[in-house]
Amino acid sequence: MQRHRGLLMSLALSAVMGLMGTQANAGAITLSVDLNGVVIFTATSVAPDQNVAAPLVAVNSALAAHGSAYRFTALGAQSNYTGAAIGSLQTTFQLNTSGAGTTADVLSIDTTQSGFLSPTGSPGTVASAAGGSYIAANGSLSYTSDYQGANTPTLVFPVSGSDSFSNSTGLLPVGAVPSGYSLSNHFLVSLAKGPGNFLGSTGGVVVTAGVPEPSSIVTMLMGMPLPLAVVFGLIRRRLAAA
Repeated sequence: MQRHRGLLMSLALSAVMGLMGTQANAGAITLSVDLNGVVIFTATSVAPDQNVAAPLVAVNSALAAHGSAYRFTALGAQSNYTGAAIGSLQTTFQLNTSGAGTTADVLSIDTTQSGFLSPTGSPGTVASAAGGSYIAANGSLSYTSDYQGANTPTLVFPVSGSDSFSNSTGLLPVGAVPSGYSLSNHFLVSLAKGPGNFLGSTGGVVVTAGVPEPSSIVTMLMGMPLPLAVVFGLIRRRLAAA
């Protein structure tokens, strides 16, 4: 189990480092955690506004105060604001149910950022994907992204035993991409409480306008955790074929 956790932590760190840069003045990334629709914790990024890491002591204390057994071992988000040939927002988390409380509540993790300046123009597409792994866990996980407030199809992953998972929406046409667009990620988690369980996932949304250069997509993929790199690799091949 420790080997799996260490691998996911390394992948998540690679994602953060791969997407950090020197651009500033982004709309801040807002990351929130809620139980049954009630927000119990919020973290907001600071300049250069390309990543936010939730303070684990604070978020886990909030969960404990609300009687939840969920406990995070990693929670953060990163983007490539202001965008380039691709605009992207990515959320990563790891958690278990080691707390003294209950898992009867549905846990939600929501991330949003606005003000992406590029790419813009037509034709525009949006695609989202999620991937990760779980150990000795039972329940469900779903992931949805949105572009300009419009949801992409929800990706649903049954959680039972120990396994890895990944899936994507494929490329979805969105018409012309305007300057200043917004991106969001939404996870819903429902796990049965159990000893030694673990769930880790990364979900990301990508916007393109026109047909981006393959090299720019490769640059983005270099900073992504393995499940998303595999999924978005399929998208890259579709774009190259186009």
